[in-house]
Amino acid sequence: MKKILMSVVGIGLGHATRSESIYNHLKKKSKVKVFSYGDAYRYYKKINIPTFDFGGHKYKGEEFTFNIMLQITEFFKNPTKLGADYTRFRRSADKFKPDYVFSDSEPNAFFYATKRGIPNSILTNLITTLTHYDIIPKKLKTRAISLQNVLLKRLMKFMLKRGDRFFVPSFERRLQYIEKVEYTDLIIRKKPSELKSKSKLKKKLGIDREFYYVHVGGADIERYIYHIFENVLSKFPDKFFIISSNYATKKVIKKENMIVYPFIKNALEYISLSKGVISPAGHSGISEAIVFKKPILAIPVRNHIEQLVNAALLKKEGFGEACFFEKRVSAKVLKQSIEKFFKREDEIKDNLKRIRFKGEGAKQIARSLLRF
Repeated sequence: MKKILMSVVGIGLGHATRSESIYNHLKKKSKVKVFSYGDAYRYYKKINIPTFDFGGHKYKGEEFTFNIMLQITEFFKNPTKLGADYTRFRRSADKFKPDYVFSDSEPNAFFYATKRGIPNSILTNLITTLTHYDIIPKKLKTRAISLQNVLLKRLMKFMLKRGDRFFVPSFERRLQYIEKVEYTDLIIRKKPSELKSKSKLKKKLGIDREFYYVHVGGADIERYIYHIFENVLSKFPDKFFIISSNYATKKVIKKENMIVYPFIKNALEYISLSKGVISPAGHSGISEAIVFKKPILAIPVRNHIEQLVNAALLKKEGFGEACFFEKRVSAKVLKQSIEKFFKREDEIKDNLKRIRFKGEGAKQIARSLLRF
């Protein structure tokens, strides 16, 4: 069997969940070893995917804000750790002796593969981010965003020159041709047809009313928004919300118009039954909502170029609404955005009915890897 090394960036849960689906396809016809760290490593541990923890960089969290200069400073603050992490990665990878290296936005795997001359591919959203940089609202284009744009352009130029293949799952309708790049369908953990019928799911989950699924996110910088959600959502007494957050208390919290769970393993079952989704603007969360044809309110982290592009593109395509925080996280802005989302809900549903996305991205990538 072909031996595939799969390395997944450990920040947040979006990369972890989409690579989980690719892993499930690959393991049927190849021997796969997963490398990761941080949030992704902890997630894989919860769902019983054997994973090697090689260390990895952890982003410093601020109040729902991505601080690029802080991240650069932290990254280079401890060069000894960077070297030690790569050494751990390299030693374990050399023992495995992979025939192919697949990276979901994780740089150690890319450098290892190119140094060893091993065929490789990278799953990335950065090409979409750079292509649609101009779509970010002008008032949100801070110096930090401009700096990220410049740095990412240089990074992608470097990687496109040295990497073998790049996979880009995208919900944009017009795709730009780029050599070595293969656009795929959206990646989700399970397709709607792979879940139980809605009547069986309602019985299993004990749900007998309409609700909106609220996912707070898994990265440290996203935990700050959890603290304003409960207060804001309570302002909509005629709506009911089911909230999933790694930052909630361990006990299930029940209130008049919401239930808060600390971690929902079977999130797609809740999304399938929901009227709509409210979540950070990560690509994976948006992809699952689109494939399940659920209107989504995407809330991008401030000064995070990829999430800002995701949210702006989602709104432009008519698949959801966006909540942009300009200067700071604001309960008032969140409430106004939720109100606008509810008003546009029927319009968004109509748009979603006409789209072609089926959630076949993981299967397409696995087939391509096994053929390469």
